[in-house]
Amino acid sequence: MTIKITAANGGSDSLDFGCAQTAIVATVTGTEVSSGEGKLELKTTTGGTSAAKLTIAANGTVTLASPALSNVVIQLQTAVASTSGTSIDFTGIPANVKRVSVLYSGVSVSGTSNLQIQLGTSGGIVTSGYASGIGYRTGEAASTAGFMVAGPSGAASLWSGVVTINSFGSDIWTSGGTMSRDDGWASLSGGYKDLGGTLTQIRITTINGSDTFDAGSVNISWEF
Repeated sequence: MTIKITAANGGSDSLDFGCAQTAIVATVTGTEVSSGEGKLELKTTTGGTSAAKLTIAANGTVTLASPALSNVVIQLQTAVASTSGTSIDFTGIPANVKRVSVLYSGVSVSGTSNLQIQLGTSGGIVTSGYASGIGYRTGEAASTAGFMVAGPSGAASLWSGVVTINSFGSDIWTSGGTMSRDDGWASLSGGYKDLGGTLTQIRITTINGSDTFDAGSVNISWEF
């Protein structure tokens, strides 16, 4: 067995390990990137061809070559202020994501419309064919236009909570969430949608589509 360690200082130190009985050798290298920070790579060499199989960046991001996987922990995106507009879109969701969490923090809208989430593919936001509903202190409501997640609302109501959207396979997604209002009300929600395509984006909006956001912030995270 041979072992090779390569340092970030130009690669003069290295650690190789392998077996003389096989044509496969693994190499662990530490390389310097343009920012001056280092990264750690695990490479295999087969038939004279070297390929990185695992990379750990300086910021802790882990990337596997096969199966493709980037950062095995939860990836929290950048929060967006929910203080204007009738909808907020999050795009660029990777194709192999298995779970998306939608996070609400003190969100308010200008009217009384219930909150909802709509899914989208590369062809746009899908606005029909959902099976979703909520239950709250004094009743319940349903929607086919999206995943209904909270309501009823009021112009001064502040909603906080999380809705988790999970892959069921074959472009089918299910949702479940718990939301609370600042005056003590709470909503439980669930839903189902056969998206008919790869999930690439999520829209946070209301049932009537005309009430505007006027307080709080929203964010999403995803997992593979």
